[in-house]
Parts: sequence; structure tokens; C-alpha cells
Amino acid sequence: MPVKTIVFIVLAILIVIFTIQNTQVVQIKFFIWEASISRALMLLSTLFIGIIFGWLLTWTGYSQRKRKGKGEEKKPII
Repeated sequence: MPVKTIVFIVLAILIVIFTIQNTQVVQIKFFIWEASISRALMLLSTLFIGIIFGWLLTWTGYSQRKRKGKGEEKKPII
């Protein structure tokens, strides 16, 4: 079995255990908005939002460096 598959299965099992152990309901308040959700859902949502923001920041930095690299290639050598 490939290592990636084993790592994925282990992470999936850990996420299931984490979710089962953190079923308490917590109150979330943001300005005038309020919600009651499970602690596991709140933490996993925060994790995924952080992963998406990190990926977007990395991707925009990469695309800017890529554009700068292309611009330098087009300049004539004098």
C-alpha cells in the first residue's frame, strides 16, 4: 500500500476520533451574528479556512514571481 494512502487513512481516523470527542456545543459571536455549533465543527472549519488562506497567499506570491520572471526574460540585452 502506498505511503500516501496510509497517511490519509491515519489522518481520517484521527479526524473521526477528534470529532467524536468534541461534540460539545459552543456559542460563537461575531458582531451581531450568533451561532451555536459543535466544538469540532468550529475547529475544523477554522483549520480549513486557514489552509485555504495560506494556499491563496502562496499561490498569489508564486504567480507574482512567475510574472516578474517572464518580464525579465523579455527585456533586450544591451
